[in-house]
Amino acid sequence: MPQMLTEGEEQLIDAFILLPLARKTLAWDKKAIEASAIKFKEPYIRAIENMLARLSHDLYSIKRETGRQQMKFYKRSDLDYTVFVRGWRFERRYHPSIAADWVKERVTNYLLNS
Repeated sequence: MPQMLTEGEEQLIDAFILLPLARKTLAWDKKAIEASAIKFKEPYIRAIENMLARLSHDLYSIKRETGRQQMKFYKRSDLDYTVFVRGWRFERRYHPSIAADWVKERVTNYLLNS
């Protein structure tokens, strides 16, 4: 009988793999705003810095939890991982548009809940 991941494990794996991409996106956006001709950059930069701080805290918690659950991640590319959970091997590959939608949703949540 093939092993299945629990919903919580799936969410943890997704967050472990995709939250760093959200952090990269926000860091890139911050640089773009800093280099732009926007008149009032500071509020936008502060908002992004706050989101980055919360995202980093969440990522720290997720990494701690994956360690506690003894999950092992082997990265082949940004969107392609082998994950070992409870002694079972799982392949995780994300289509770029699916990953982009996930990142967009998370960034939106961080922005709206700041």
